[in-house]
Amino acid sequence: MKRRKFVARLKQSLMHVRRAQTTVLVTAGLVAILGISALAVDVGELWTTRHLMQTAADAGALAGVDAITIGQTTLDQITVAADAATAQNGFTSNSGTTVNPSTVTVSVVNPPTTGPYANNTNAVQVTVAQVQPTFFMRVLGWTSVPVSAQATALTTSGGSCVYALNSSASGTIDFSGNGSLSSTCGVYDDSNSSSALVVGGTSTLSAPLVGVVGGTSINGGGSTPPTSGIAAFGDPLAWVPEPTGYSCSSFPGDNINSSVTLSPGTYCGGIKISGSNTNVTFDPGTYVIDGGGLTISSGGTVSGSGVTFYLTGVNKAASNPQDYGGVNINGGTVNLSAPCNSSGGGIEGMLFFQDRSITSGVGSVINGNTASTFTGAIYFPTTSLQYAGTSGADQYTYLVSDTLTITGTTSIGNNYSCLENGNIIKDAALVF
Repeated sequence: MKRRKFVARLKQSLMHVRRAQTTVLVTAGLVAILGISALAVDVGELWTTRHLMQTAADAGALAGVDAITIGQTTLDQITVAADAATAQNGFTSNSGTTVNPSTVTVSVVNPPTTGPYANNTNAVQVTVAQVQPTFFMRVLGWTSVPVSAQATALTTSGGSCVYALNSSASGTIDFSGNGSLSSTCGVYDDSNSSSALVVGGTSTLSAPLVGVVGGTSINGGGSTPPTSGIAAFGDPLAWVPEPTGYSCSSFPGDNINSSVTLSPGTYCGGIKISGSNTNVTFDPGTYVIDGGGLTISSGGTVSGSGVTFYLTGVNKAASNPQDYGGVNINGGTVNLSAPCNSSGGGIEGMLFFQDRSITSGVGSVINGNTASTFTGAIYFPTTSLQYAGTSGADQYTYLVSDTLTITGTTSIGNNYSCLENGNIIKDAALVF
């Protein structure tokens, strides 16, 4: 009997011990689980913040490079652009955020001093940093953790060469009649109109990519499928500096109806070339046409290599010799090419260059015959352009205008090999 009582008491004691051990183990397990969960919450919060920082750093680096592509090359200018982009993404330099009063540090470096793009003046490196508070990690002694993100962006050659800049017009790019465009580079339309791009009749549009901010009306013979709803964009050649130092006191104009060679300089009142057998050669350099514009209606030939025509004048539709006049080419065989570099006095890559201050000037018409070629930037950022022409053999053409109408068979090349500094239209790309 005593033996049985002893065994019973022993079993009861062992059961209490097991219960106590189980309680301790469960309690320890719960503490461990809570600790791991708390750590996971803090780490997850830090990773989320770093992801947001990376987005801001990426945007800042791209904005800094965008500033370079439009000619803002000082570190102060680049920093202003980068800071604005990081602030737009929630991280303002020398300020706290909506959830963290700690000071945000935004570092902008051009050129980078380390890494694969060190000393590259076309690269911008942006670092966003901020000390982040912890919550559950405090019990382990970590009350705050520094978090940072870095991005590097670089200018790259643009993939497009046809741009219509008007932001609201219908038919900002319009194909008239049987107009056709075959381009080896992309086409961009900035209009938010529901019919920003119009391809009608038997017209065709062929390009590697077609991007439109607004909508399209395509009923022509065929077209590369456009992408609608792209982000609005700016003038891709806004960075190119305009000529300065010219002056006109009278505007006699140059009316040419005989064979002649012209020299660079300022032409007051315009250049008008006519005559059935007129042969005109433009020597290399920059031709400032102050008022009157450039008109070619000759049945002969007009040629010029390494030339830039800068069109300016009084800011009103042409009615007087001093008023702005665009380019009007309707006749003859015209072969004109822009400078490959600036050594000859021209502007690299720029063939026709409209004064950007013109807001009410007449549009331009360039309608070359089948033997005519136009190599370089045809740049009318605030006025209309009607165009039918081709690039020179293995050459390039940029069409950048307020609105663009394709009126005939047009082909666009993208061989920029002659340009000393490569494609003059630049994009920004993240590289690191």
